[in-house]
Amino acid sequence: MKKLYFLLVAGLLLSGSAFAQRTPPLATLTADAPAPGRLAKATFSPDSVFVNPDVLPQFTGGLPALQAFLAKNLRYPEQARYLHAKGSVYVRFVVSAEGRISDVAVLKGLGYGLNEEAQRLVWFMPPWQPGRHNGQAVRTACTLPITFQ
Repeated sequence: MKKLYFLLVAGLLLSGSAFAQRTPPLATLTADAPAPGRLAKATFSPDSVFVNPDVLPQFTGGLPALQAFLAKNLRYPEQARYLHAKGSVYVRFVVSAEGRISDVAVLKGLGYGLNEEAQRLVWFMPPWQPGRHNGQAVRTACTLPITFQ
């Protein structure tokens, strides 16, 4: 059994080193590359989603406007009201470079119709002010807790 284990580990190590020899280097200097010690200006793919850009996206009008929007548009589901269900539903979504909401998903829910209501609220939101990275508007992933009580 020990021999089989040794052969398996040795085989993995040898195949890994052979793979490492075939792969190209991760970074190479080209004629357009900046001199060592200088930073190149980054370009972003339009499909990139940032988690922590320089400037975070913001609901138009700030936190007070977001709270007012949620209070005005929240409809407590009948089943949750009947069962006295309360707590927070965590919703993840992407704010596009134009400020539109997409890719809405519940990360942590409560059930009883509260998850669907939280998703509906996020889809119903007006455009946000987009996040910015290096002065450029970028797609940004956000998580929003929506509290039901």
